[in-house]
Amino acid sequence: MSLSDNLLKQADNYLEKLLSESESAAFEIELSTNTELREYLSINKELGIQFDNKDWQFVDTSKSPQVKDLEDYFKSEEAQALKAVLNKVENNYKDTPKSKSNNKIKRYTIFAIAASVVLLIGLFFFSNNQNIYNDYNSWQELPSLIERGDSESITLQDAELAFIAKDYLTATTLCSKYLTETKSININVYLYLGIAQLELNQKENALSSFDAMLKSDSIDFSKGFWYKTLVYLKAKDTNNAIKQLELIVKDSTNYKFSEAEKILKRLKN
Repeated sequence: MSLSDNLLKQADNYLEKLLSESESAAFEIELSTNTELREYLSINKELGIQFDNKDWQFVDTSKSPQVKDLEDYFKSEEAQALKAVLNKVENNYKDTPKSKSNNKIKRYTIFAIAASVVLLIGLFFFSNNQNIYNDYNSWQELPSLIERGDSESITLQDAELAFIAKDYLTATTLCSKYLTETKSININVYLYLGIAQLELNQKENALSSFDAMLKSDSIDFSKGFWYKTLVYLKAKDTNNAIKQLELIVKDSTNYKFSEAEKILKRLKN
């Protein structure tokens, strides 16, 4: 950073309204041409808002679902604990005897705090996507793997039992074996296979399995869109999750149409 101690001191005094009219005018001329100074001033101003009030402040009052979620988070005990730590850092700075290097210390402290807040917000939205995934990753409504006329398939019986027992590696092996040996296009087998791969964090394999569902002529083919959405949500890939959801809401007969509408609103707002 190239800001001089004198400019940093002027910036602090400007925010605290300690400059005379002529000094303020001169500082504002410098501010209009100095991007780095504007960034420093903006960060200091925002942190001043946050720390001079009892509660975290929010500029956006639109009350979108994400803003509400973020407000709730900043009012949580975890966020308040972080704020207490940051306040302590600020108070320790104020109690430090003034010296030539103080402005430099404050400068780096301010940017460290700002980076921490940005990271915190990023982690919040990371967690938010994960929460959406956790809200919808129930496998309770899966159809049985055993279809009419296929009740003698020991492989599928064992695959379903392994899946129920959360032995996803065995379930994956058995489903793959069945598909290879029978050359079947059984959409439910691909469904179990894809979910088992998802649980094993085999993202690309899971996507391929759900793509096979989409390519089938089954009336349930649209389930592929929904389960691909879950893959992307788990991977924190919001953009691709939104693309899958938009495909679902194009047709009200698609699987999980209503749920897709709700998640889209949550992700886009």
